[in-house]
Amino acid sequence: MLCSAAGEKSVFLWSMRSYTLIRKLEGHQSSVVSCDFSPDSALLVTASYDTNVIMWDPYTGERLRSLHHTQLEPPMDDSDVHISSLRSVCFSPEGLYLATVADDRLLRIWALELKTPIAFAPMTNGLCCTFFPHGGVIATGTRDGHVQFWTAPRVLSSLKHLCRKALRSFLTTYQVLALPIPKKMKEFLTYRTL
Repeated sequence: MLCSAAGEKSVFLWSMRSYTLIRKLEGHQSSVVSCDFSPDSALLVTASYDTNVIMWDPYTGERLRSLHHTQLEPPMDDSDVHISSLRSVCFSPEGLYLATVADDRLLRIWALELKTPIAFAPMTNGLCCTFFPHGGVIATGTRDGHVQFWTAPRVLSSLKHLCRKALRSFLTTYQVLALPIPKKMKEFLTYRTL
């Protein structure tokens, strides 16, 4: 699958086999500006100017969770209503963390199972972010052309998560749901326990 965001309130999922539209995901209240698949392709996250990150199941189109980007400090005046508009979202290489960049001058790191950020870093004019492929570092780009590097959490993935990641890299949500395994295992494998 390929995901495209064109500055609208929705994103499009495309088949890379047939080059056709699979589905349109709707749920944001403003323009979607960034999207990223988890390393196992079982999740898709989208970030929007509406200050929300939505986590989707790309196979079913189901909205699994929303993360709301709240400001740490109130704005000085009412002139800038989009002060915490999101600019970028990305998954960590092991798929346990998300990083977001917003107009409120903060880089946030989120643990996948929590609804609040676990770390913050101050940055100005943030535009995009990406994790180093082997983890431990996040690079951010700014609108004035600078790149900054940040230390990111390094974790040893649990055996449970590694098994889920291995299975989901080749099984769709529908294939997992068809397995003759207990419901709790299906929920874990399809990220419904977040």
